[in-house]
Amino acid sequence: MKESKYENMIFVQGGKYQPSFADEEKEVFDIEVCKYLTTQKMWIEVMENNPLEFKGDNKPVECVTWWEALEFCNKLSEKYGLEPVYDLSKSAQGILMINELGGEIVYPDVANLKNTEGFRLPTEVEWEWFARGGQVAIEQGTFDYTYPGSNNIDEVAWHIENSDDTYNVGLKKPNQLGLYDCAGNVWEWCYDTTENIEEGKNYIYKTFDSSNIYRRLKGGSWDDIDNDCAVISRSHDQATYDFNSVGFRLVRTI
Repeated sequence: MKESKYENMIFVQGGKYQPSFADEEKEVFDIEVCKYLTTQKMWIEVMENNPLEFKGDNKPVECVTWWEALEFCNKLSEKYGLEPVYDLSKSAQGILMINELGGEIVYPDVANLKNTEGFRLPTEVEWEWFARGGQVAIEQGTFDYTYPGSNNIDEVAWHIENSDDTYNVGLKKPNQLGLYDCAGNVWEWCYDTTENIEEGKNYIYKTFDSSNIYRRLKGGSWDDIDNDCAVISRSHDQATYDFNSVGFRLVRTI
């Protein structure tokens, strides 16, 4: 397996599969994925504030909006000398643009995320691929587990039956790729808006202003039942809202 020079980032081989929410196969290119949810320690080191409800260095970030997650991704990219993915200059108007390599700034519905280098949120197609265990799980015959890495929710997730708030990351069994807490603990923001994904597209982004305020969430949380923590479960919330059950996980193109 390829080694990443960035802390806690794991190489995830790309491949083709049919997501639970799509009518055709989708392709995922090689990416790096953080093996942990973004923690409060990671957040404070970059953002220099802690707006979170459940305090603890190794607890996951929560009570951050989708837009704040993008800001964190950009600042972490700058820290490592990487080109930030997101142009947030008009974020107050709900407008996002994408910085592709080579200096081109493009609309988020046509962006080629393969042509970026900074830290970012995963697309829903990417999220389901790595949560299921990707090519490793396909080869093991475990790709169709109900939860990321297991058919037993208590092995891999903090959920409403075994927790009353968030827990330190990495305490449960990881999935087949070595990724922790893909189920439960906190929901994970994805890049996508909430319309049905189109044929030939690997993500869906349909808003250019504040008219569409919802973004996709995956994975369930400490406050959810087992079905909500299943790998095929989908939710969404307003991009400007923050909740004590919603956080995020970093990925980057390689």
